[in-house]
Amino acid sequence: MDLILFSCRVRIISFFRHKRLQRSLLLSLGLLSAGVYSWLFSFLLKQAGQGSTSLSVDQVLEYTNLLILSTIILKGFFPAYVPKANLIPQLYPVSAFQRFRTELVVELVSPFYFVLLNFLLLLYMISPLYTVLHLLQSILVILTAHVTLRSLQVFIERRMRWRNANFYSAVVMAGAFIALQVRVPMFFPIADWIMLVVHMAALGAFVTANFFLEKAATEPRRKTVNYSTNARRSLGWRLFKNHKQARQMLLFGFAFKAFILGADALAFTKKGEHLLDEVLTLWLFVGPLIVFSYVFNNVWGFYRNLWLTVERSSGTVNDFLKVTWTALRLPLLIDAVLTFVYVAVFNQEEAFFIVMMYIGSVLVMVPISIISSIVSPKAVSGGLFSFSAKASYLFNFIAIGLLCLLLLPLIHPLLYLIYPLVIGGSVFALVAVLKEYPKYKYKLFETHFKAEA
Repeated sequence: MDLILFSCRVRIISFFRHKRLQRSLLLSLGLLSAGVYSWLFSFLLKQAGQGSTSLSVDQVLEYTNLLILSTIILKGFFPAYVPKANLIPQLYPVSAFQRFRTELVVELVSPFYFVLLNFLLLLYMISPLYTVLHLLQSILVILTAHVTLRSLQVFIERRMRWRNANFYSAVVMAGAFIALQVRVPMFFPIADWIMLVVHMAALGAFVTANFFLEKAATEPRRKTVNYSTNARRSLGWRLFKNHKQARQMLLFGFAFKAFILGADALAFTKKGEHLLDEVLTLWLFVGPLIVFSYVFNNVWGFYRNLWLTVERSSGTVNDFLKVTWTALRLPLLIDAVLTFVYVAVFNQEEAFFIVMMYIGSVLVMVPISIISSIVSPKAVSGGLFSFSAKASYLFNFIAIGLLCLLLLPLIHPLLYLIYPLVIGGSVFALVAVLKEYPKYKYKLFETHFKAEA
């Protein structure tokens, strides 16, 4: 218990150790958003209770729990993959159970979960239809989503021992959890306390499965570089293959995109309607946004040695642009193939728009990624209780905003006229930044190399 309390205290202090004003403002904004959304959902519950909408009270509660569940899982993968926090190194003389318990509790001590908990408490205080039973159920949904995210991170970051007894134990306990959830899913609103006890038992089985899974995957994945003398293998292929972290993040980004497109394809096959037409934000995943927000908005953070080689050998603008495109072209090719297979098979009616939007996105996001990598570099590393990001949040949101502008022709074809303006503005900004590159290169070197000193 002392270890848990100490770790939680250190984590809370670390939140405001650096950029105190900025993080305080962000936390205040989060609490304000929690208040706004709690009022919004309480209004929806009131309307549903009065029969003013097509949704029932149970459906609103179900959608609320589903939103919480999906948000917690997706935040670990979008706009960038967030590695699991390994708070206690394996060499420390701490038992596996104590390490697991401490890390699980400390991970829940974060601004995101604090804001989410405030949202639930405010919703409980505002809406009489949101009872104590529903509040406790939502908390169980939060814990289940967090354990799910932890399990996915273990598979991503650790080498699994498939024949280990701990893995078999994890499968058995996960099977018990799934069996209970198939019967009555946790996100369905409940009406009695007995079902809450059932969900608590299911969560206990899932947490136990996560514990055994971590014991079966104690060996971290090792970074290996495979060199090749085959001249036919391009530099782009080697950059993709040999940088394990960048490749890993991109592959899971592609898997996430394939899941979104697959869900839309399934809906179109069964109902004849696209999810993209109902949820417009899903259009963001049709373009190449994931490629940039995961890795290439911080290309020199991942390929810092490549940057230093070009800087020390020539340092010309043409060489930087050429090397950036060399590293980018293979991931873009994979992303484009994934997108255009979906278009050719399931969404031919929007083929012209998707092709134009995709080409426009590439022409806009490549300059933005270079600007982000130079102006706002991030050291790709993580530490104890770290807030480290793999790319600039500001430029990730700028990329999302610009892509939203490229989606405007969905409203009216005349809005294709905005494409030259957005592309031209991005290129103009790139030219302006490249002219100031002699000043920015010192910041690049300090961020990517001196940060380790």
